[in-house]
Amino acid sequence: MSDWNRQESSISATMRLLSVALTLAFLNTAGQALALERGNSGPQVTSVQRCLQRLGYYNGPINGNFGPLTENAVKRFQRAKKIPAIGQVGPQTQRALQAACESQQSKSSSSNVLKVGSRGAAVTQLQQSLRTLGYYKGPITGYFGQETEQAVIRFQQSKKLQADGVAGTNTLQLIRTNLASRPNNNSVGGGTDKYPNALNEGDAGPQVLQLQRNLAQLGYFQANPTGNFGSVTKDAVVRFQRDYGLTANGIVDGQTWTAISTNANYTNNNNSACSPTSGFICLGENSPRVVAVQQSLRQQGFFNREITGYYGTETRDAVAKFQQTAGLNPTGFVDFQTWQALGLTNNNSTGGENPNIENRYVVIVPIRDANTLEQVRQFVPQAFAVKSRLGDYVNAGAFRARPEAERRSSQLRDRGFDARVEYF
Repeated sequence: MSDWNRQESSISATMRLLSVALTLAFLNTAGQALALERGNSGPQVTSVQRCLQRLGYYNGPINGNFGPLTENAVKRFQRAKKIPAIGQVGPQTQRALQAACESQQSKSSSSNVLKVGSRGAAVTQLQQSLRTLGYYKGPITGYFGQETEQAVIRFQQSKKLQADGVAGTNTLQLIRTNLASRPNNNSVGGGTDKYPNALNEGDAGPQVLQLQRNLAQLGYFQANPTGNFGSVTKDAVVRFQRDYGLTANGIVDGQTWTAISTNANYTNNNNSACSPTSGFICLGENSPRVVAVQQSLRQQGFFNREITGYYGTETRDAVAKFQQTAGLNPTGFVDFQTWQALGLTNNNSTGGENPNIENRYVVIVPIRDANTLEQVRQFVPQAFAVKSRLGDYVNAGAFRARPEAERRSSQLRDRGFDARVEYF
């Protein structure tokens, strides 16, 4: 390595440490303020995003805007730390973030290696690089697990390095050297790929095929997956990037790949859990109750398409966004909680159909102020808010039998809540 490269690497490392120090300083300041939540913006939100990204929970842009991506990342962090997953950064979450980032900074300053247990953007880049070189076949997750370790070992063995599965300075430098000297076999006309560490227009192969399948799963790619990255694929990537707050350039770098893969896997897993026999509204249904869902979504600003009564990918995505806003699990299908949160009841014009087979006894708490939902969630984490013509309330649980609902209601009343049981 030349003196210039050493100096550049030293400056880069210093800037990274300075960025972490500023992040921790902002987090410490944020601990003195009110909770950060969706809709907030500013340097404190930026510091939270940087910390979450460094910890491997956040894959979105660092823009200082507390949107759905930031909220979901906060929830994942809170679940990992056994904190009520409400998506707000209050004092408890701020302290946990600061401690986690300080620990991460300490590890980074004492070692420049990536190994089992490491996570974050550096691991994402490592996985993408090893995949480009043909050593890694697993998903791009940003987490250094056994698959990544084995890929590093295979690379090290092929280059006659110590095959310990740890990506240290020598291994990382040799990976970069091999990437820089690698001819682009996927480019159109045999030219040089401008983005050898990413998928872009002109590339081809199994990775492109998987990309197209994932985009199709998310409703962005309507053509037949071919494994060739053309203009249709690029347009699909751009639309996804815009919707998820990423740089909309049509280039699938590690960040975009992770976001697409994570959302596709999540959507696939949740859609497989949706069964019409349960009474839920799932993909492919065409009925009057889908009309009611679409109308409610349109009234609340989540759906701007034609009211068709068909539950396709666009309606599913609108439902998922609504669920995120309502603090529900964003499954993308309509269960009993989502039906109620949309303000729909048995009396809606749905042909007498209900999105659940059985009626429920529901424990409700009238919303008196902005803190009611959060206070109820201290005891019932899955509680959610419902807007109703008769007044807004918190749904604190639905039960098949009234005695079960009465027990929950009694527990909440003992804690000072105006809880009651209603039959829906």
